[in-house]
Amino acid sequence: MPKSFKHSGDMGDIIFSLPAIRALGGGVLYLDPKGGDGNPLMKWADKTRTRLTAASIDSLKPLLLLQPYITDVQYWEGQPIDFDLDLFRCHVRKHNNLSDCHLAVFGLPNSERDTAWLTVPEPIRVEGKTICISRTVRCHGNHGFWELSMPLLKPISIFLGLPKEHEIFVYTFGHDLPYHPTKDVLELARVIAGMEQFVGNQCLQHALAEGMKKNLINEVYPLHPAAVFTRDGAKYV
Repeated sequence: MPKSFKHSGDMGDIIFSLPAIRALGGGVLYLDPKGGDGNPLMKWADKTRTRLTAASIDSLKPLLLLQPYITDVQYWEGQPIDFDLDLFRCHVRKHNNLSDCHLAVFGLPNSERDTAWLTVPEPIRVEGKTICISRTVRCHGNHGFWELSMPLLKPISIFLGLPKEHEIFVYTFGHDLPYHPTKDVLELARVIAGMEQFVGNQCLQHALAEGMKKNLINEVYPLHPAAVFTRDGAKYV
């Protein structure tokens, strides 16, 4: 019987949990379409638009199934599981990253997240563009970086994310950066894989870039810098 895992968190949290799943031998990943409703660990389950849903699970599933340590992805409907990944919330501190939190639940070393944990086939390349930019409406910390960098980044960049995020980015910084829509998380990951560098804030797109160990620049969220990985090719501003 394969081992079983359960997660109820945001999509980025799930991506950051994958080193722990891999280290534990992999298996079936159950994802909660109710986003942890009723789970005392999920204090913000009714207060965020990023809450896990059936639609977001369906978007994640094709990418997750490509990982050699994931044998299946199913909705969690109360089935017994071997490893409760939601316990990572008991290990969240101000200055540790989310992969380390998941590893800590099971007494695993932080080094498990130092090698790429995402396999992404058939990278998508966009002619004339080498950088993908993402900036969600949460987790901001360095407006000045974008003000100074956009004149240099704009000619070689595309924007990945939700249409509203793109609209807000263009409005905020005054640069009409080309928007590149994607149909699901797998396509999103393929575009990131096809770029030379990711530039963005703490979000799903950053989690995907880190999972592939892409060159990246990350806008640090000072209130809770939960996605800082000290390694070559990763810079934080």
